[in-house]
Amino acid sequence: MPTFLLGVVSLVVLAVAMVSVLPRVWHRSDLTETNSDWLTLRQRELKGDSESLREEAALRVMEEGDVPPDSLDAATPRYVWWVQCLGATFLIGGTGWLYLALGAWEDVEIAEQLARLDTAQPADVIALIDRIEDRAEVRQANTDYALLLAEYHLSGNEPAAAARYFDRLIAAGANAPEILGKAAQAEFLAADRALSTQARFRAEQALARDPTQSAALATLGMAAFEEADYRGATTYWQRLRALETPGSPGHTMLGQVITRAEQELAAATGLTSAPQEAELQSLQPAVKGAISVQIMLPTHLTVPVDAVMFILARPAGVEAGMPIAVVREPVGGWPTTVMLSDATSMAGQRLSDFTSVSIEVQISLTGQPGRANAWRWARLDDVLVLGDEPVNILLAGD
Repeated sequence: MPTFLLGVVSLVVLAVAMVSVLPRVWHRSDLTETNSDWLTLRQRELKGDSESLREEAALRVMEEGDVPPDSLDAATPRYVWWVQCLGATFLIGGTGWLYLALGAWEDVEIAEQLARLDTAQPADVIALIDRIEDRAEVRQANTDYALLLAEYHLSGNEPAAAARYFDRLIAAGANAPEILGKAAQAEFLAADRALSTQARFRAEQALARDPTQSAALATLGMAAFEEADYRGATTYWQRLRALETPGSPGHTMLGQVITRAEQELAAATGLTSAPQEAELQSLQPAVKGAISVQIMLPTHLTVPVDAVMFILARPAGVEAGMPIAVVREPVGGWPTTVMLSDATSMAGQRLSDFTSVSIEVQISLTGQPGRANAWRWARLDDVLVLGDEPVNILLAGD
């Protein structure tokens, strides 16, 4: 039994006992003392004293009179069982109503499940997220739920859902640079890489408060690249790369996109010579370069319900860091075919700029990418971007 439920039951039982049981125990079971009883006690106390004191005590009893025997029975406490039961019922009902109106039973259970999240199964995580989403709609002023759901959906490549919760956070007064930067990023990605006035304002506000806010730098860099502002994109990405550890996948990837932006800037300003016709013909397939990935599953395996599939392309031989392109799809029938192209590229990169890449497929039960969250995953290296035939990847049983 949960600790909270045990505590509630214990307190209700104690309250009922105090209302109905204890009054029957905490009363005098003997007859009430009479004046004669007090006179006898007083005469014992005055034994050995003067006779006049004993006579005075007796005279006082005669003046006040004694308690009639009938009145002793009438003074005995009377208890009616149905009245006490009615009182206990009102006590329980009133307590329950007050708790439902002001309490947080659902919040307590969610907090307990979050505390056990490290040992939870993927299906339990999905059920918990659904439960939190339902509770977040009931308690829209709860910023903890909004932040948790915003981070979850953003990391799970669901920017539209993440943007909704970030909007709720900001409307509630949350204006930390990290929240503003991620809100701008989520809105930018949800709008198919179109930076709205609101998203730009949030990203710039985040940088005004924290010049090293990575989400804001990445968002403004990607937006500048999409708008052909290659100089601005280079500036933002250089600031972002300075935050990465030299030699790390993030540092390497940013170096590649910065080089790409510099090449585009040079071409736009006429600092590079136009390619010859033969070069244009040889580059034309690369511009349209795409990879068709066919994913197969052994017949003896069955994918759990609500699983999500991630297909990622990274530079050949690279196993971590931001991918060049990524596709997130619900799991359907097998085999299934997914197309990776420039339309699915990330951070100003283009898949067509690479000769070969590594393709990785992950089946996630939590809705989030990463091998740690994968039910099954498989990887294929040195995949040619210009290949005409589909790439086949088999998700192994182990």
